[in-house]
Amino acid sequence: MSRLRLARVFWIGAAAILVAAALVALGAVVRGDFSENDGRILVTLAALLYTGGSALAGLALAERGPARPLGRVVVVVAPICLALVAWGIWAFVFDGGGDHDATRAAWSAVLALLVGLIATTGLLLARTRVAATLAWAAAIFAGCAAALSIVGIWAEPEADAYVKVLAALWILAALCYFLAPVLQRFTGTTESADRVLAELDGIELVATRPPRGLDAQLARGERLELRRRS
Repeated sequence: MSRLRLARVFWIGAAAILVAAALVALGAVVRGDFSENDGRILVTLAALLYTGGSALAGLALAERGPARPLGRVVVVVAPICLALVAWGIWAFVFDGGGDHDATRAAWSAVLALLVGLIATTGLLLARTRVAATLAWAAAIFAGCAAALSIVGIWAEPEADAYVKVLAALWILAALCYFLAPVLQRFTGTTESADRVLAELDGIELVATRPPRGLDAQLARGERLELRRRS
């Protein structure tokens, strides 16, 4: 199945999840009671969107550039994280009981997948060397922050230095992630963005930036093709 079809399946599934969430909420309103199971269903649907979107981003990254292994890792890890999150959701008890290990595992999975989501989306949006460098920096800072956060979830350290370092790492990760597209807009006009897509008998099909090039408006499902005139 191609990435385009998988993307279509994901968006159809996302629409179905949103409809299901609305139906659950409407059912709670009609009954006049929002039960624990209603809450679990809604959070599970949100987890499906979160992990599905991460897997789709990983699949897109796996098809391009030198970061393909990272995309494949995110695709493999996403369903595992979904299973851990679902386990934590349905093992959680609202009165404070339940399986605390399941809850810790669920939050650990959320944080681990967040690193993958930051890395994949940052690299997918990067079109310049500066943006790509910042995207990698955001991924590294987020990875370190998530690792320390997971340690905190399981070990529960209380040292002030630990909290400060953790906060600083998340701040740096957010800064690099959001700064990348801003600087990309600034440096995009000064860096060459020409990319050779295909070549035939010395004639190249090149992706370039305005004002050069053709602004081809393709219909849905259409692609450009370079071929010899018969």
